[in-house]
Amino acid sequence: MAELWDPCSISTEALVDAGIDPAPLGSETNPADGVADASFCSYATDSFELTVYSFRSPLESRSSPAEVRDEIGVGDRRAIRFTRSITPTWVSCIIGFDARSSSVELEARPDVIAPSGENSCSVATELAKSLLPQLPR
Repeated sequence: MAELWDPCSISTEALVDAGIDPAPLGSETNPADGVADASFCSYATDSFELTVYSFRSPLESRSSPAEVRDEIGVGDRRAIRFTRSITPTWVSCIIGFDARSSSVELEARPDVIAPSGENSCSVATELAKSLLPQLPR
């Protein structure tokens, strides 16, 4: 079975260029039967938290019927964009890419303490564009 891509492996230079603090806020790999099915790494920007996820399963297998998913283009790649309500007024935006037999998702969540009022999907899309060369294909 292929190695699960490590979302903490994004280069410091790429993170700094995208306006992201390169020191991870947290990370975890979730093993099932000794083989990791999911992994994540979280980072902070001035007003958002970015969590980069790596999943062994393709995007379609993890969709929730309640989530409206839009197909978008990010650079030269097809992506899926959807939002997830954390509270009625606090909404995160997720950009997902299929990669080999797995998938990668970037989730932008507004900072709870210092929300900027920026649209989380605009932020997530810009961060995905900036980090695209670092993501597995």
